[in-house]
Amino acid sequence: MNANIDSEEDKGLNWGELQELIKSGYPQMSKRLKQVAKFVLENPNLVAFETIAVISEKMDVPPSTLIRFATALELNGFNEIKQIIKEDKLQHTSNYSNRIQLMRGQQDWHSDELMPRFAKANRDALRHLEDSINRDEIQTAIELMSKARHIFLLGNGRAHTISTYLHYALNHIDKKVFLINGTGGMFQEQMSNVERGDLLFAISYSPYSSNTCELAAQAANRGVTVLSITDSPISPLANTSQHSFIVQEARVDAFRSLSASLLLSQVLAIGLADHNADDPI
Repeated sequence: MNANIDSEEDKGLNWGELQELIKSGYPQMSKRLKQVAKFVLENPNLVAFETIAVISEKMDVPPSTLIRFATALELNGFNEIKQIIKEDKLQHTSNYSNRIQLMRGQQDWHSDELMPRFAKANRDALRHLEDSINRDEIQTAIELMSKARHIFLLGNGRAHTISTYLHYALNHIDKKVFLINGTGGMFQEQMSNVERGDLLFAISYSPYSSNTCELAAQAANRGVTVLSITDSPISPLANTSQHSFIVQEARVDAFRSLSASLLLSQVLAIGLADHNADDPI
């Protein structure tokens, strides 16, 4: 079972980009490679989770043809194609039971090793957070939060955990803080309360919430200060933020943690309380 920290260097093509790459190269392919291309596009689940031996048998081609197909696309072997598709399938399967069903049968899946694997992955993520984010970045964010008239928190999906924790923590500080949760589908109505002089603290991870990113961009265009936690310097959320923390969370196969983001949120909340304690009463 692979336990690691998401890193930008590990991020190559996604499944949508791979499909476009296959389609664009299709006219120039030989008859055999076109056969592979058609099979990959029509049977992504099988390609992702079966062995190369099984895939080549089902296509009635030798394994070397699969290697030639990957080479024609300038990829590092057919296993890279399998991994790209697998990542997409796991990422877009939100139900944990379904994810586990997809993972079972993989040689590196061992359910009796979950605790040590998750613990190690999270320890590594926390060490990376400490090494990659310096005091100046923390202080910059604290000063932005301190100067803001109101703080609004926005996070959907698993990022909602971080925005909810921040809402809890910041409510223990003499600061007006509001959670934008879209109750009744009223995201736009809640966002209309965010004005220049306020701070929008937005959180989103790949695959990025289009709602969060669009609302953050709208706020930035109105002159609202946007602070964010995300996972890539080229994420749409980072591009609209005055300051953005790039956090690489622990990952164990199809499951990603939030320990690094929670730690960073706690540091920011306590740092803001410490900063405000120096203000004259």
